[in-house]
Amino acid sequence: LGPGPHSDLAALAAFLEATPGARIALVGHTDNVGGLEANITLSQARAEAVRARLIATHGVKEGRLEARGVGYLAPVAPNTTPEGREANRRVEAVLLQ
Repeated sequence: LGPGPHSDLAALAAFLEATPGARIALVGHTDNVGGLEANITLSQARAEAVRARLIATHGVKEGRLEARGVGYLAPVAPNTTPEGREANRRVEAVLLQ
């Protein structure tokens, strides 16, 4: 996660502020380079970095965010091109309640 600004994180924080009962799971993803265990660790770290930024920069309460990593198990693009691998390196926000 680069220094930003990240308008998508600001928008998510604004949604959480406007929706007091909402909780979010931040789900990290990777491309398929390397083994599954290493990619799950990397994707977990990616999700935790987003969680930390939302807490530190946007003041989101810790209990409203979970971080999970699923590695390369849910690609959104083929991993056969550099562009596809880049698209698969992401963090998604999933509404829990």
